[in-house]
Amino acid sequence: MNGQIYKAHTDSFWVKCKDELINVGVRGLFRKRSERPVVGDFVEIDGGVITAIKKRKNFFYRPNVANIDTVVIVVSPQPKPDFLLIDKLLVNALSSNLEVLFAVNKADVSQELFDTIKSEYSFLGDVFYKVSAFEGTGIVEFSKNLANRTVLFAGQSAVGKTSLVNVLFGLKLKTGELSEKILRGRHTTTYSEIHEFLGVKIIDTPGFAVIDASIKAEQLKDNYPDFKNIEGECKFRSCLHIDEPDCAIKKAVELGKISKTRYERYKQIYQELKEKEKNLYE
Repeated sequence: MNGQIYKAHTDSFWVKCKDELINVGVRGLFRKRSERPVVGDFVEIDGGVITAIKKRKNFFYRPNVANIDTVVIVVSPQPKPDFLLIDKLLVNALSSNLEVLFAVNKADVSQELFDTIKSEYSFLGDVFYKVSAFEGTGIVEFSKNLANRTVLFAGQSAVGKTSLVNVLFGLKLKTGELSEKILRGRHTTTYSEIHEFLGVKIIDTPGFAVIDASIKAEQLKDNYPDFKNIEGECKFRSCLHIDEPDCAIKKAVELGKISKTRYERYKQIYQELKEKEKNLYE
């Protein structure tokens, strides 16, 4: 019997087989983390246990999910947007050839945030949606872009990921409350789970979902679309846009063609990846 994992908890899995959701176990042959079944996997079942995992289109460690079509990056006025996190989400999504959409939630509170996000990532095209899970505005137009897709909602806690899922599906999942003292979200979703309605599959994930695609530092620049039409002018074809002379990207930053703050975050992510690679070999 074949199906797709909709929910996982330790060694217990809920698999959608045709129109039925069944609870199954797993055999001990999946020992490595990358080989373990995760939410989104298409699997084979025999005797009440998962015996095989079908070839994955993509796979992410944080959160542990597979076979995603679209990543929705959710931001809101509060908590204050973490642009470094947004850039990491974007890099990992693009490195796995995923479609990216931005949902600016609670946008009824701040038009300024919507304009800022749209300006900072304008190179992505028409992928920005102003929504309000509280008032229900913009939801219909936004949902049309999710049809027949498996969608991962990602972003900081308390930006409204679960609230949007509730509005889209008429559910009553538990949502977080924003701490008035620290203005930082509390974690409420403790595991990933697929919710399906009218052909849309949405994976609700724990807060601060980063979707770690584990790319190398040298690959980072390849996942910056705003660099593409400029980096060909660099003196060296292998330019990483960090310390190299005659770098067209650094010049574009000086001329205001590329956001200075985005470039500074690029360098920070690059250094983080280099440090991660260094630790692997020590």
